[in-house]
Amino acid sequence: MLPEIIFPAVVETLPDAVVIVSREGVIEFLNAQTEAMFGYERGELVGQPVNILVPDEFRTTHEHHRRDFARRPGTRPMGVGLELWGRRKDGSLFPVEISLSSLVRGAQMYVTSVIRDLSERNQMRNELETERERQRIAMDLHDGTIQSIYAVGLGLELALTNLISDPVEAGKRIDSSIEQLGAVAGDIRAYIFDLRSVRYSGNLAHDLALTVEEFRAITMMNVESELHATAPSLRDDRAAAVLHIVREALANVRKHSGASTVTLGVSENRDAVTIEIRDDGVGFAAPVELSETHRGLRNMRLRTQRLGGVFDVESAPGQGATIRVRMPVTL
Repeated sequence: MLPEIIFPAVVETLPDAVVIVSREGVIEFLNAQTEAMFGYERGELVGQPVNILVPDEFRTTHEHHRRDFARRPGTRPMGVGLELWGRRKDGSLFPVEISLSSLVRGAQMYVTSVIRDLSERNQMRNELETERERQRIAMDLHDGTIQSIYAVGLGLELALTNLISDPVEAGKRIDSSIEQLGAVAGDIRAYIFDLRSVRYSGNLAHDLALTVEEFRAITMMNVESELHATAPSLRDDRAAAVLHIVREALANVRKHSGASTVTLGVSENRDAVTIEIRDDGVGFAAPVELSETHRGLRNMRLRTQRLGGVFDVESAPGQGATIRVRMPVTL
């Protein structure tokens, strides 16, 4: 067995953050990677509660998991099935993976946490998903839109040949071609809405109103907006995130809900701004955890959580869906 004096030296060489916590949840030891990952110096963390490294809104859940582990120690991942987040000294959040193990010295038990920053891995996953989405759109354009345009061309050619011999039939073919072109134009506008990168203008209320008008024009859906003329008092990064979340939520409604009416509402109190997108579509069984099959919802939740917000989905088959985002005004 290696002498205990070697243990700190070995831990310092690890690429992951290592934090050793007492049964009471107080930080007793950390390695250099912890300092680099969270932005603290060692002296600022030793003796502090481990919750200092956890986002405010997740501290209650984290404390529950910590106490549960203390009652049933062993070696296992923390928060199985959950997306975990760390909080840097500057208040920014980042996704993490945490493995726990127990360490007993005399009568005292310690918990060793090995923490891995998943930011780079998640970025690579998002880039892969983006590429897959581009390939899907390319196939849709080729198999759907381009084929539809080709069919319109054939219809017009037939109309031309019948123009003199059978003008009534030619007229029917031209009317049909016009209708098909209208549908193609609608599909292309929808693709543009889904793909267009929107830059936050600095006025969230203005940008949301424009988004609603664009969505209404593209989909011809009944859109009820409960917006105020004054911009919610959100920090720019949070306001930009809200704009992107609303656009993604509306895109999901267009593609999946089969709804006839969608309602967008924004309300504000002293601490937070709440955004709600409701539709009267087919609904779905809202999952406890968002898997790969709920990619759009998962992306919205991640964007919300990165900025300290809370994301919630309510739905049931045949009862439409409601997406609710609560974004804090300040940290």
